[in-house]
Amino acid sequence: MIQLKDGVYLVGAVDWDVRNFHGYITHRGTTYNAYVVKADKVALVDTVKAPFYETLLRHVKEVVDLKDIDYIISNHAEPDHSGSLVRMAAEAPQAKIIASERGAPVLKKYYGLDVATIKEHPKVDLGGKTLNFAPVPMAHWPDSMVSYIPEDKLLLSNDAFGQHLASTGRFDDEVNQAELWHEATAYYANILMPLNRSVGRALKALGGLSIDMIAPSHGIIWRRDIKGILDHYVKWLKGVTVPRVVIAYDTMWKSTQEMAYAIAEGVASSGVEVRVFNLTENHRSDVITEVLEAKAVLVGSPTLNNHVFPTVADFLAYMRGLKPQNKIGAAFGSYGWAGGAKRVVEEEMRQAGIELVENDLEFSYKPTEEEWRLAYDFGVKIADRVK
Repeated sequence: MIQLKDGVYLVGAVDWDVRNFHGYITHRGTTYNAYVVKADKVALVDTVKAPFYETLLRHVKEVVDLKDIDYIISNHAEPDHSGSLVRMAAEAPQAKIIASERGAPVLKKYYGLDVATIKEHPKVDLGGKTLNFAPVPMAHWPDSMVSYIPEDKLLLSNDAFGQHLASTGRFDDEVNQAELWHEATAYYANILMPLNRSVGRALKALGGLSIDMIAPSHGIIWRRDIKGILDHYVKWLKGVTVPRVVIAYDTMWKSTQEMAYAIAEGVASSGVEVRVFNLTENHRSDVITEVLEAKAVLVGSPTLNNHVFPTVADFLAYMRGLKPQNKIGAAFGSYGWAGGAKRVVEEEMRQAGIELVENDLEFSYKPTEEEWRLAYDFGVKIADRVK
């Protein structure tokens, strides 16, 4: 069993196979982290997704007798964290369940459980260790809270600072760093990006804590690069960008693709990084991960039935919900006998909060050499804007 600190153990489960989570692709699986905190009294912090209950039960039994569990803490009522709560409570009926004030009615709705709240129990004295609770609403559900053990300077951070990353290494210094930071970025981009204000409030609330370790509910545990992940969160919630252009498009007969490639060549000719994604071949969540830090996002679509191509509509709806910050953008596309997709794309991008750069890049059928050059020149213009 993996020990985080004296008397604190990781007892959750690794899900090597999950590939879709909240509508985004989890290429490297995930974990459902739960923790046993052992002193004179014992607390279990969170459970796991329901199919992994037996794994949780086995791990808990390795470090504590079930009859000795005094508290079960529910930092978050979402089923990937609370899915085993009812069965675990049945195994340890003497344990008092504690959730946030907004979490209690959710647990009642999901499972019919009546639980205590942090209003009555803002902290729990385990005799040698203390669990302090702090609500962090909308990071990432209204009921979210964190638990902090001051004696160990250990933050059990719930969904904040997590990643969907299944691995045999369970700490940040035991895994591939490129994979770790990519998955931390993807997690923020696809789950927390639209919740910047809430994340900011949570960081401010945690700012006075002395933190030696951060143990989230998904992925690895931070013990070496705590400053790194905190600095990244500050940067992301402020919407800090880099000189990068993301081009997301789809195509029927390669005309819109030709335009996307021409724009990309124009951007690259000015020494600016550009990344191009065909939305049939790339999942929307992977594209959004790249959008998080990019200064510009361009979206191209052919006109189909007087509207946008289905994959483009899917991406636009996803991006509109996530509301990326501090972006400029533009729409482009091709059509046969009637256009219209560009107008729809532009409206969706406005609704996403993106500042549009005007252009006339909507061409009929295959782009001519002159139209190819117009697209290339527009790429140069965008590059100049993001430098």
